[in-house]
Amino acid sequence: MTKNWLLPTLIATLCWGLWGFFGKFAAREVNENSLVLLGIIGALVVYPIYIALYHGNFMFSWREPHYYLALLAGVAGGLGTLFFFMALARGEASRVVVISALYPVVTVLLSLLLLGELVTLKKIAGVLLALGGIVLLAG
Repeated sequence: MTKNWLLPTLIATLCWGLWGFFGKFAAREVNENSLVLLGIIGALVVYPIYIALYHGNFMFSWREPHYYLALLAGVAGGLGTLFFFMALARGEASRVVVISALYPVVTVLLSLLLLGELVTLKKIAGVLLALGGIVLLAG
């Protein structure tokens, strides 16, 4: 079976790396509020292209609660973007980007607690090491 998730994952990683770098580079000259707004406008450029390419593939019903969860995921991502740019304007990119990139710790913990995913020694060790990294970088 091919890993059809790998290429988009690598592209996302590259894009997010550029997101942090360009954001911090801009933050050297752009004030915090303008940085946040310009970041939002930049993201908005991408969405019409996506909608145009995939417009025939959207199917959902507002009667299904999982669609609201998908909507909440978008809201959480948008809020994360706002706070990410605020943090870049105020802090070092080497700290802000790495600490914010530890968001999977939140996902892992919630998945273990609320979705009943299997707790393994590897997952516990990974979360503890990631939390240790936050402590080291935040100091």
